[in-house]
This record gives sequence, C-alpha cells and structure tokens, in this order.
Amino acid sequence: MESGTREKARNVLKRILEAASFAVAEVDDPLVLSGIRGDTALLVLCSDDPETIRKFDSMNYRLRTGDDDLVCRKLLFTLNPAVQTEDCMRWGADEFTLYAGRAALAKVLGQTLVLDIGRPPPATRGESVEDAPAAVEEEPEAGPELPHLPVRITEKRACGIAGLHGSAKCRFIPCWNYRYVSTGEREVKDRLVSFDAEGAGSINAINGMKMEIDQGSIEREPVPFGSEIVPARLVREDVEGQIVREVIDRLTQRLRFRYEKGDAIFYEEKTLKPDRSNIKVDLEIIYVPVWQVRGGSRIVEVNAFTGEVLSMPMDEGVELL
Repeated sequence: MESGTREKARNVLKRILEAASFAVAEVDDPLVLSGIRGDTALLVLCSDDPETIRKFDSMNYRLRTGDDDLVCRKLLFTLNPAVQTEDCMRWGADEFTLYAGRAALAKVLGQTLVLDIGRPPPATRGESVEDAPAAVEEEPEAGPELPHLPVRITEKRACGIAGLHGSAKCRFIPCWNYRYVSTGEREVKDRLVSFDAEGAGSINAINGMKMEIDQGSIEREPVPFGSEIVPARLVREDVEGQIVREVIDRLTQRLRFRYEKGDAIFYEEKTLKPDRSNIKVDLEIIYVPVWQVRGGSRIVEVNAFTGEVLSMPMDEGVELL
C-alpha cells in the first residue's frame, strides 16, 4: 500500500473510530492507530504486505492501564484480496466504504456509530504474552442506532407478499415526524377569535408525501446490520416552513360583520390569521423499514413493519412496474 493511500486510509479510519466513541491516537510504524473505549483496546494496521500482516496477525498485544493489562483487539485494513488472517478482524474495500458512510451519517445525526468489535477479557497482572487470550473475529450484528419502526416482516415473507422470486434489500426510508402547537387570539368588534390548536403527523423526507405512522411502535435501537440508510432530501427548514403555512391556512378565519349607518346597511369582511411567532414546530427524523424486492425486471416495495405492498415508491429513485 503506497504511503499516500495509507495516510488517507489512516485519516478515514480515525474518523470511523471517533464516531464510535473511541479515544484515538497515532502509533509507531507499522501500526497506524490505537483506540480505547472503556475497557476495550484496539490496534489498527493498514497494509497490503503479506509478511507485515502475518506478524500482526500472529502477535498478541496488551495495553497496561493502572494495575490491569487489556488484551488488544486487532483490526486490519487491506486491499490485498490474497491475504488470509486468523486472529484479527479484516476490512476490505466494502467494509471500509460501509463504515465510512455510516460514520458520516452518525456525525450528521449527532449519534454514536455502532461498531461492535467485542470485548475480550482483561489479562491479569503478570500474565505472559503467550498466556493472554487471543482476539476472536466477530461479524458485526447491528447497524447504526436510529429511531425507527421495527422490522416485523422477514425477507422471505416480503418476497412472498411481493409475489416475486428474487433478492430483497432492507432500506430505511427517512420521514420527518412533526408536532405543532399554535396559540394566540384576536378580538375584532367584540368577537374573540382563538388560534389555539395542536397536531402531529409525518412527512416522507424523500418525496414530501404525508404518511401515517404508528408513533407508539417507534424504537430507538440499532437497525439490522447491512440495511441501507437512505439520506433525507427535504431539509428541516423547508419542512418546518411547509407545516407552518399549512397551520396558518387551516386556522385562518374570514369574518363578516353587519352594521347600520344612517338608513344604509353595510357589510365588512376581515381575514384573521395566526401570528407566525405563535406557532411552534418540533421535528425529528424517524425511519420506516421497506423491503425492496427485485425479481427479473420488476421491483416491488413492501413495508417491513406492516407488510403492505406500496402503491407508490417511498424513494423517488425507484420505479414500480
């Protein structure tokens, strides 16, 4: 691995570990990074050299913190597909891309990246390197922690509902959950008009369509590993502006007053609207799981929470045939 590529990889890996709440530091060659999170210690190597990787894979590393020695987990990032390892986690281009994207999303959402690397038991004081337990590679089982509706429909069941024999991918579609409260009143010609109101709803953050979501079923847990997290297209400010305009239109009242002046009768009409500053809107992104089932040239989307076949795609980039 060229030095320039290695340096770029180091920087991205550092951001990934920091997104997962690791305290990261650079270390001497050939290693590139060390990370500590609680009682978990991690060493990272970026290399395509088989001999360097062999030594890293066969070596046991320990970190002394106070009176305890922590057995370090080992992470290898390599672009050499021919290299084999037995005692360290190995990331190739696919894993690197996956976690770099998830780390970026976690930073945007202000959340912690779920990066399950396991926690080996700490070695007791005075243990030899040979006696220290070796790290065991574990496949991550959970994706990032997001507020979402749970996946109640299995992949196999989704294919059956869609009536297709093919592959299915679980996608989490972003939606803006909103709640608004309007207050205030106006008095016109001895008539008091109140603008007190409140409401809630959900808007698809891709295409802007209104949605009905079971609020009581929303959970804040990691999504299934390997799921696609679709980024929102509608920004908070635009959605808030849309909701405020709808609330103002809904609460606007047109009043007609009748009064006499001399021997004539007059009618006057006034339009009363709530004050924008009296409308408060709370917004939160939540995610709806959708199975995208492909069979030949057809694509069918199935709501992974309700099992409903969607008549319109939740993502503008999907065409239903």
